[in-house]
Amino acid sequence: MFEVRAIQAEHGDALLVSYGDTEPHHILIDGGPRGTLPNILHVLEGCKSNGRVRLEALVVTHYDLDHIEGVIELLRAKPGWLEISDIWFNGFRHITPADVLGSAEADTLAELIEGKHPWNSQFGGGPIKVGDMHPLIMPGGLKVWVLSPDRDRLSRLAAEWGDGKIVPETSDPMPPRDLLGRKDEWPPSAFADLATAASRSDGSIPNGSSIALLLEFDEQRAILTGDAFASVVGDAIETYWDTAPVVHFLKVSHHGSKANTTDKLLKILQCKRFLISTSGKGPGHPDHVLIARLVASTEQPELIFNYDNERTANWRNPPADWPGFTATFPNPAECFVRIVLK
Repeated sequence: MFEVRAIQAEHGDALLVSYGDTEPHHILIDGGPRGTLPNILHVLEGCKSNGRVRLEALVVTHYDLDHIEGVIELLRAKPGWLEISDIWFNGFRHITPADVLGSAEADTLAELIEGKHPWNSQFGGGPIKVGDMHPLIMPGGLKVWVLSPDRDRLSRLAAEWGDGKIVPETSDPMPPRDLLGRKDEWPPSAFADLATAASRSDGSIPNGSSIALLLEFDEQRAILTGDAFASVVGDAIETYWDTAPVVHFLKVSHHGSKANTTDKLLKILQCKRFLISTSGKGPGHPDHVLIARLVASTEQPELIFNYDNERTANWRNPPADWPGFTATFPNPAECFVRIVLK
């Protein structure tokens, strides 16, 4: 068994990875913005075994509010039946020698972790970053490679944070609408125009520090990108492997922003199943250009959405003049979409 449940977290991420041959093991990646906790608890309660759930890791990819606030809510109100073996999060202490933390939310999260939960223990208490050629082997046999951040992106984050009290850029509860994506209207433009359209790369320092992971279980591979940069992920893959492994599932970076997924990366991954985690709230993701890139990258791809609403439902069927693809949406009775890899 190897599956990912993309929990509804508005414009954020909250992903539960479950795997195991004889007993299920679980990893929670991000917690969405404030208000996501009921959905997270509902999904976790459905995973109880003998009345308990154990997370082998709780991963916070970076400190933007649409990834971190739900984790803060969870740790503040952690139910007695939930056990957390390790928390993976690069705080200010992991990227500089200083003993202070950064933004208010990262500071709050650190207070909830320090002395109460193991913190990056699988990484010797140090930063989570690209580096080790050998995968981390999790309980139950899951293999984990870190694809982002690299040392350079952590250094940039440390420099931007300065004395640890200056927040890099902004972590507004409602991020500004993605540049150009705000102009997307239905129906989309001609496929050929969108698929070949150029776009600026993401320049956000917090997004550049996002943890991205490649997970492998029973020869099935998934990449969960957070908001990571395509260039960093691609460089890591080329560093780890002479010939890139086929990836069976990709959680598209930054909720479907065209600034975070490139044709070059898609060619490396050879993937056919793509998850877009967003309600469309705030930045108005996914961008039409991004969808066109995914469709152009392979024959008959599967586009998976964790919301079925006005913003996403337009993609239920290929628009006129577009190549074929299939679209998958959550069951109306569920607050997540399930992706089964085995």
